[in-house]
This record gives sequence, structure tokens and C-alpha cells, in this order.
Amino acid sequence: MRTNNKCSSCSKESYDVIPVARVIEKLDALFSTNDLDGAGRLLEYWEREARNLSDTRGLLEILNEEIGYFRRTADRERALAAVEEAFEIIDQNALEDNASSGTVYLNGATTMKAFGKVRESMPYYAKAKEIYDRSLDQNDYKMAAFYNNISSAYAELGDTQNAEKACYSAIAILKSKDGYNGEIAVTLVNLAHMYHDADPFDERIYDLMERAWSLLTHESNQKDGNFAFLCSKCYPSFGFFGYFEYEKHLRELTEKIYAGN
Repeated sequence: MRTNNKCSSCSKESYDVIPVARVIEKLDALFSTNDLDGAGRLLEYWEREARNLSDTRGLLEILNEEIGYFRRTADRERALAAVEEAFEIIDQNALEDNASSGTVYLNGATTMKAFGKVRESMPYYAKAKEIYDRSLDQNDYKMAAFYNNISSAYAELGDTQNAEKACYSAIAILKSKDGYNGEIAVTLVNLAHMYHDADPFDERIYDLMERAWSLLTHESNQKDGNFAFLCSKCYPSFGFFGYFEYEKHLRELTEKIYAGN
């Protein structure tokens, strides 16, 4: 039951919409400990609340988070259902003129690609790019995320040239900013896999993996939940390419960060 006692920091919140910023903050806290079950329960609760309040924009935000969450937990059916509904909300409510909708399209396209619908995903990558070009600076971090994600789609389609170009576009943006060593490392690892798929003996593979290792072990890295997640994306690849000690180190570091959080 809601009481009439309001703290000063909450007094400006509307009870007609869900508190998206606080939900995302709590979600990030759960991800920082790798509590995926807790994150799932949180999203389920606030999806229900958004529907009860008929809060369309709040529901779109929750669906966007669920798209990524279900991709992470490999729940194909629920992920693709969330993608379909999110796209419908954008279309039916004419919400295509803001960067947030571009992010929904990008997230949805990436999830479609992850679950075997890469060709169907390409028009939505294009929609995301169109919106980002209108609403963002070309060096915005979201542009780097776009290039990173579409590079994997290009690679799966066998378009190595555009995949490589997209990776280096992402790296150029990330290098122009501070604090993105982990994201650059993930891109380098993706490039290594792409080169391996074309030629397992490509000498560039090991240079890329060594550069990724150097970035992931740089003393300036902030050891938070996001960094742990980036390490978790990279360490299986170090094992795949025969860097077993690197894999062990990063796996243990990931577990230590999650446990500490």
C-alpha cells in the first residue's frame, strides 16, 4: 500500500508512470553482481506495472531492457516477442524521431541476429543508423555500439569488408574517449574471430588478442560490473585461441568483481 509520506528526492515523481531511472539503477546494481534471476524478476514486475498504468513510454523502456536481458539468458521466444512489441510501440506511437528509439532498433536488431534472423535484422540496423545520424554526434558512444553490433551481422552474412570497416569505426570512436578499454578489447576480439573464420592461420589474430589482453589488464580500468561483463565476453575467446593463462586470469577476475559487488 502506498503511503502519503514522500521523501524529498521522490516528491517530483509521477505516480502515473513507472520510475524508469530508478528501475534502471536497480537493474544495473543486479547486473553488477551477475544476479540474472533478480534482474528477471525486477523486469517482470515493472513490465506489469507499466501495463497497468498504460505507461507506453515506460513499457518501451522496460521492453528494451528485456530484449537485452533475454538475449543474455538465451531465451529466444521471449526475446523475439519483446522485440516485436517494442517495434510495434515505436511505429504505432510515431516515436522514431529520438535517439532512444534508435537504441531500441539497434538492440532489437542485435537480438534478432543473435537468434538466427540476421537477414531480417538488417532493415532495423538501418533504421537505428538513420535515427542516430539525425540525433547524435558522430563520435557519440552509441555510434560505437552501433558499429560494433552491425559488424557481427555483416560478418555472419559473409560481408567481411563492411564488417572490418565497422569494427574500426567503433574503435576510432572509443579511442577518442577515456575509459573504454574493455569495449575496445571486445571489438578486437571480434575482429580476431572474423579473421579466423576467413583464415585460421591469419597472423593478425594473435596481435589482436595480445592488444585486447593489454587493454583488459591496464591499471586504469575501473573494476565494476560492466567491466566484469566485458571480461566475461572475452575470456572464452582467449581459451579458444590457446591463451589459457589469460583465460584463467580473466575468468577469476570476473568472478572476483561479481563477488565483491
